[in-house]
Amino acid sequence: METDSPNSIVSPELATVFQDFSKSLRRQDDKTSSDDDNRCSTDIQKSNLKDRRRAKSLPVSAEQACLLESCAKKVQFADTLGLDLANVKHFNVTEDPHVPSKVFSRLRSYPLNEPQDNVADMCETFSSSLKLYRLSPRFTMPVESDNFDERLQQFRVALEKVSITHFDVKGVIRVTDTDSSRKEVGVRHTFNNWMTFMDTKAVLESGKAHQELWNQFVFTLHIPPYMNPDFSVQFAVYYLTDDGDFWDNNEGRNYILRWDNT
Repeated sequence: METDSPNSIVSPELATVFQDFSKSLRRQDDKTSSDDDNRCSTDIQKSNLKDRRRAKSLPVSAEQACLLESCAKKVQFADTLGLDLANVKHFNVTEDPHVPSKVFSRLRSYPLNEPQDNVADMCETFSSSLKLYRLSPRFTMPVESDNFDERLQQFRVALEKVSITHFDVKGVIRVTDTDSSRKEVGVRHTFNNWMTFMDTKAVLESGKAHQELWNQFVFTLHIPPYMNPDFSVQFAVYYLTDDGDFWDNNEGRNYILRWDNT
């Protein structure tokens, strides 16, 4: 009877145990290998970081260090160096001013011979800026005429005279006395050739009644600033009563003041 060798007989349960143990060993080997790979990768990264940090902190040369020191800003105060914080200079009116030589050299190099035409234009412009315009009457003062009294009786109102300045025109109006309860005396005037006009009332001049035959009124016309010299001042005087409205307009020509150069 033939019998098997004890070494050649393995039970199924034991074979299963050996297979499980082999698988467990393989898993541990794979895990150990993976951990080693990860540890190597981490060590490589740390090594790279150390290399980078070491590269940033590498020592510089002597020339580069001097250059960096010269570019750095330095602040020093005068008192730390033993100097005064303020420097005061006293001038004397009797002393001649010190003019640098460079200023004289520039003055000598400046062309003094300018074209005569430019100088003439400058003189003309300067002289034109000094011209003053003044209003002057284009009529004779009515009170100086021989028929003034006749005109007063005819129109019941008459301009006597005016006085002119750069800022205003003052005048005197004579009117005949009347029993009317309404007495309004004034001037209708324009500064733009009657495109627009205004009325200015005259004021009774106190103490100027002459035996109740006629009265005097005074008025003032204020000249607008920057008035166009091409325009003139034109006006007429009026006298409004219960008996009617009476005008003196220089026989239809109006009283005119024009600008003249002085």
